[in-house]
Amino acid sequence: MNRVETKRRQVGVFSNILALVTLLLLGRWIGDNGVTYVIVAVEVCALFGSVFCGNVSDILGKILRSRRNKGQYKGMIQMRRSAMIFHVAAGILGSVLLFLLSDAIAEGIFKVHYSSLIIKVLSPMMLLRSVSAVFLGYFQGEGSEFPTMISEILRRLFTLGFGILFSQILGNYGEKVGTLLMQSNYTAMYGGVGFAIGVNLTEVFILLFLGLIYKGMCGADSKSAQEAGDSLRVTFLCVKSLCMGRWIPCATTMMGLLPLVLGVFFLDRSAEDETGILEYGIFTGKYLAICCVAAALISIVILPVVSKVYAGFRREEQRYAKTVFQSGVHICMVHGIFAAIFVAATGKQFGELVCPDNVELVGKMFLGGSSVIGFMALALYFGRILQAGGKKILVFGAAGIGNVIFMLFGGVLSGVGKAGILSLVYGSIISMFLVCILLGMMAYKQMRMRMDWLNIVIVPLGAGSAAGLLGALLAKFISPHVGAFMTLLLVYAATSALYWGVLLFLRNFKEQELDMVAGGRLIGRIGQMLHVY
Repeated sequence: MNRVETKRRQVGVFSNILALVTLLLLGRWIGDNGVTYVIVAVEVCALFGSVFCGNVSDILGKILRSRRNKGQYKGMIQMRRSAMIFHVAAGILGSVLLFLLSDAIAEGIFKVHYSSLIIKVLSPMMLLRSVSAVFLGYFQGEGSEFPTMISEILRRLFTLGFGILFSQILGNYGEKVGTLLMQSNYTAMYGGVGFAIGVNLTEVFILLFLGLIYKGMCGADSKSAQEAGDSLRVTFLCVKSLCMGRWIPCATTMMGLLPLVLGVFFLDRSAEDETGILEYGIFTGKYLAICCVAAALISIVILPVVSKVYAGFRREEQRYAKTVFQSGVHICMVHGIFAAIFVAATGKQFGELVCPDNVELVGKMFLGGSSVIGFMALALYFGRILQAGGKKILVFGAAGIGNVIFMLFGGVLSGVGKAGILSLVYGSIISMFLVCILLGMMAYKQMRMRMDWLNIVIVPLGAGSAAGLLGALLAKFISPHVGAFMTLLLVYAATSALYWGVLLFLRNFKEQELDMVAGGRLIGRIGQMLHVY
């Protein structure tokens, strides 16, 4: 990854954080059962999207960029035209199939019939996303990542605004319909439909935005367009490259979505009423959303490290690349341990903020499952290192093994152990831990080096344990007096001071790592003042 691509990926992770924040806010308007209806619909659309338009922009951008670098300009216009025609057809097919199969999928497979209308409303998104993905591939082929970054942020902001607005409007309508029919779930269902309308409207605006940019760039291609003739061979080559180049990334994406899909099956089998639907909304819309936000923030910090590792390899500076890789593992571990311990210590306060009606359940989820933050952050780091090194099939294999473990533990705990929604929490931890270990072993083998267990694992764990104990005691004693939000702020200040102070005095950071850690320069200055460094 070069610097521009790193920035694009950071923007992509930030846009995912905005999507998770939207999910948290949406739960306040349509309830946890409404979140479940929306999540099921979004999961189905995401699975269809990964098949019909997943990773199109990246693959098409690489194809066009390769031809441009080789000076093969004549077939580029034909390739762009072929890609657009092919994916318009694929988008129409995906939208039609999604619309026709919505009832069978929602009611027959997931047994959440309130999601079927939301899936129908979301079905045009397949076509809109397919066309916008081709536009983004064209821009990336020209070497411009700016439209991709801007469209990602605009998509999340528009979704937040339009989604909340229309969910309120249709939620109020659904409340009136539910009152007449004496069906309370109509409020949540129509609120989800409103959110789906907001998503489609957002995609229309994004498509118009990308079309305007494309219109402005067409003049530069007029001459080459005249020179480019129709060629069946070029069309076949373009379609073949798009289909063959996408299957590993798309399959890996589907492996990442599969645990969420399986969770609905496990709860449907174990729950005797609609309690499982409500709890699944809490699991995805509260627990997973907050844990994924924390892991995403760590990922934003660590993405430049991946770029530096392979920049070192390209310059044949093997020692530098290995040092930076080890520093990246250390940074992930340090931030992941602190985030997991802080969330575990203040799980009840997070529950009071995001889910006042089920504080105890949310507290149990965070107390028993916050360690998934650290495992997720490390797995993402190791996975990106392997993908940057061309080992995408290994990442896919590790994700598949993790899903098998999730099915085994989640299914057993929900069916035999009667753990309910907590079975998904425990299954997520076990599977993510195993994926992290597998990817870590492969990454270290690729780097031909060993883990520094003392500085990277043992010392941060010791400092984190002390900080977690302090945080739990503070949260217990001050929460009744100052409220949940103020408790979070005070506990964060106290635990971070203790945690980073212990690491500082133990000289846990090397000087070059402080340049890569968020706030590392401040830590270095404090260390110099205290004569630690």
